[in-house]
Amino acid sequence: MILIIMFTEERARWIYQHYRWLETHLPKRAAGKQPVLVTPTPEFYPQANTRNHAFAAAMFEATKELMELQNWKCRLSSQREDHADRDAALARSGVYGRTEHKGAAGTFQIDEEIQITYSPQLVHEPVALVATFSHELCHYLLATVKTEPPCGWKEHEPLTDLAAVHEGFGVFLCNSAFQFSQWTDSQYQGWKWRKQGYLTEAELGFALGVYCVRSGIQPDTAGKFLKMNPGEVFWDSIGYITELEEKERAAQMGAPSIAPRRRSVFSSLASLWRRKSAQK
Repeated sequence: MILIIMFTEERARWIYQHYRWLETHLPKRAAGKQPVLVTPTPEFYPQANTRNHAFAAAMFEATKELMELQNWKCRLSSQREDHADRDAALARSGVYGRTEHKGAAGTFQIDEEIQITYSPQLVHEPVALVATFSHELCHYLLATVKTEPPCGWKEHEPLTDLAAVHEGFGVFLCNSAFQFSQWTDSQYQGWKWRKQGYLTEAELGFALGVYCVRSGIQPDTAGKFLKMNPGEVFWDSIGYITELEEKERAAQMGAPSIAPRRRSVFSSLASLWRRKSAQK
């Protein structure tokens, strides 16, 4: 299944502007260390998947440690499972499909203590589980920030997705933003798709490009892990972001404006959209 979601240059500049804002306002790490690019490999997550809460808790603690939040107190709990009855009813009716459209598959709550919850379904999808944990923990980080962001706090959810990219979890957010699966047997076939998070695949691919350029990380280090849709945007964004950085440096030095030398990520995406549409 091919899904290309277009976004505008205005939205890309929103991502770039707010990424720069996060760089200066999120709590600093110990000894000035920068967030590392976290990848879905045993280097970062060696835990065996037992598909239960113990596995989720181990992944949560690993994510906290990677974000240097291991000493921040919060409680993890599983949400109530609410899909089984619905899925059974769909199967009885002869409909074997499911559509879900939602934000992060978890919650961040401040009562007498900090509590983070997650959907129990995510123990079967470790990449989405980590994306959810990093997003919710970034709510914790942003709760310490006193300065209002340029977009205002009304857009705190997409800003929280962007914060998770800044913290090194962009690969996980890109690859879990849109999920599609299908199955078939001798009698039936079925499908389901789910959108997770608040930034789109395209926006997250671009945000990961900003992270790599700003952090001096070779694009292939992240790009080799990406699914096709966010990967297309990610690779096309690198030149655009690099040029944007050069223009900003030239403006700060009072140098003449630099003429565009590379094909814009937006013209690349437009041609990609036309190519994919022609294949349908």
